[in-house]
Amino acid sequence: MSMTCLNGCAVPMKQMKVERIFRRNGEPIVIRDLAMNVCPECGQESMPLKSARMVEGILNGKFKPIGQFTAVMYRAA
Repeated sequence: MSMTCLNGCAVPMKQMKVERIFRRNGEPIVIRDLAMNVCPECGQESMPLKSARMVEGILNGKFKPIGQFTAVMYRAA
């Protein structure tokens, strides 16, 4: 079953694997290969329930990390 875009675009959303940064206790964490539904027309994203539960589990410390990263941070103010 394909999902339709929340913005009303005529094309069906496509499932893609993405990389996102979340924060846990104020510290950034990266989640790779996160399944997201993405509209190829406007770029609107929607997180499937399975992905949302995976993110929740990661943020609650139920999964072990696979590595670490360091990044420079900027403030756009």
